[in-house]
Amino acid sequence: MKEKKMEVPLDAFDDIYSELTKNPLAVNRYRKHSGEGRSQAFGVVGRRCLPPDYSRQCWLRPKLYKHLLDFADKYVDISFNAITVNQNYKSIPHRDKHNIGNSYLISFGNFTGGNLTIHESDLSGSHDIKHKPVVTDFSKVLHSVEDWSGNRFSLVFYQYHLPNKPVNLPAPSVRYEDGIYKFYRGDEYIDKKVGLPHPLKKSQKN
Repeated sequence: MKEKKMEVPLDAFDDIYSELTKNPLAVNRYRKHSGEGRSQAFGVVGRRCLPPDYSRQCWLRPKLYKHLLDFADKYVDISFNAITVNQNYKSIPHRDKHNIGNSYLISFGNFTGGNLTIHESDLSGSHDIKHKPVVTDFSKVLHSVEDWSGNRFSLVFYQYHLPNKPVNLPAPSVRYEDGIYKFYRGDEYIDKKVGLPHPLKKSQKN
């Protein structure tokens, strides 16, 4: 079921927009099944043979992650543990793999066009999501983005889930300390230069 929420005010995106225009996202070469362009995940992600954990984007770009969490505190009323940020990302028809339950999707920026198209079920049609969030289970409906002109951004808040790899992580936070933004995994500060502990790093030291 699709649910439309109240329009979000333009200035709610100012901090996120500033960070993304000052330092654009990297191109994601691992999302070929859903499109092409600049797209990165914050929060919980899968890690191949390892259990899910927090994305490296959380500690590489803690200021942006803080702005995303602040936005969510004000406007996102679903349970989520992951956020995908898209920057001029051309999405082809796909379903969101590894998501469970409803997602919150919204777009913003200086652009025209770029509606969300849902290709099946009673949700079929074109949906204007510029400052107008849509909440639905995107793992169950085929969807894509229509052509646009200008600079288009979108945010997707969702629950990352793998049936055989439950997510059981300490809560994330971003703190402003010593003049910089720092990402914490529970009470553990994750340094940008080191990242998360990795079993291969331990084995290489032995």
